[in-house]
Amino acid sequence: MTKQFSSIILPLLIGIIFGFCLRYPVNLIKPSEPASKVMSQKQNFDEAVTLQHPVHTQGLPQGTTDLSIADIQAALEHLKDIPDINKRSSMRNTLLRRWAELDGRGAFEYVISLAEGGLKVQAMSVVARVLAHSDPQFLAEKALGLPSNRSSRELIQNLASNWAQTDPAAALKWAEQLPEGLGKRDALATIRFQLEQQDPEAVATQINQMPAGDSRNSLITSLATQWGTRDPAKAIEWANGLPEAEKSLAMSQLVGAWANQNPLEAGKFVAQLPSGEMQNRTAMSVISSWANQDPGMTAAWVLQFPDDVREQGIREVVNIWSINDSEGVQNWARGLPEGATRDVALKSFAEGIAYWSPDKAAAITGLIGDPQKREESMKTIMRNWSEIDPRSARTWLASLNANEELKVQLQSFLPVN
Repeated sequence: MTKQFSSIILPLLIGIIFGFCLRYPVNLIKPSEPASKVMSQKQNFDEAVTLQHPVHTQGLPQGTTDLSIADIQAALEHLKDIPDINKRSSMRNTLLRRWAELDGRGAFEYVISLAEGGLKVQAMSVVARVLAHSDPQFLAEKALGLPSNRSSRELIQNLASNWAQTDPAAALKWAEQLPEGLGKRDALATIRFQLEQQDPEAVATQINQMPAGDSRNSLITSLATQWGTRDPAKAIEWANGLPEAEKSLAMSQLVGAWANQNPLEAGKFVAQLPSGEMQNRTAMSVISSWANQDPGMTAAWVLQFPDDVREQGIREVVNIWSINDSEGVQNWARGLPEGATRDVALKSFAEGIAYWSPDKAAAITGLIGDPQKREESMKTIMRNWSEIDPRSARTWLASLNANEELKVQLQSFLPVN
């Protein structure tokens, strides 16, 4: 063992694993070798064995693959003598990774023996990542029996994310057996997301077996979003088989995702739905997606709907449109025929810019035909204006052609002094 340790470990880890030797150079430096030569050799060795975190490397540093388990265990014992924390951590990760590749179960037992803390969490992450590929069943069994703490959650999350890529059905069956808590919730979310990518029909089947409640609704929302992005026709077929309330939820999510990819087709689908809650929800989903891409076309599309959907949709479009093109939305709103639709658009625009441009917003309110809507808009504007520039607000109020009752109400928003 001594000969093997000297021939393999010392050349590889000199200056790192045996960092303590630097404190006692008399014992190691031959009298015939100048100190400068030895230090130069040490520097070269340090550079040769600089180790990167396993997450960022495809393979191990040259020479590390020759280490035996006994070599690795001996090296781990001496890591405490390396003063550089980052180098020590990087070396530990690489040694543990190699150990896990040679003997995953042995490496796991070593990590389990460590005291709970940041070092154990990091070590668990390294070993669990290897075992999740090489021996997931072993890791799964161990996870079921561990107490809930940071290192066990690290194990669960690493196994869930890696196992879900190779066998999501087996990973899901395991995760459902975990004790209730944060680790289980995170694992289920990770695995289900991966399963939605690979086999959405399997997730749909799982939903059918779940009781009604928040967990079921959350999974419906997630699946509808994923499926609506990739295959809206299949997603719609699935959603149509759900109970009415869940159908409305699924439709709104999948149509919103669909609209991100193809707003015109998603819009056509929503327009042909029967009037009611589901059409209302899906229409708003399309508006939220489409208005960020083409607010003008979205606004024109919204006008075809009944009053409630149209008013809510106009407010949504105007709010989004105002952020990027204040002049464009103002011209569109002012160009609408006089009536309720125009008033909603003008009111939404005025209130949307009230905090940034209260004087401009005040001028827009004068174009609102409905007295009640106009007064509501004036109050919103005065509330904002009085906070940022009360002097200008007073000047506007003094020149306002309105009844005394309204002026008193508007006056109440201004500071006393």
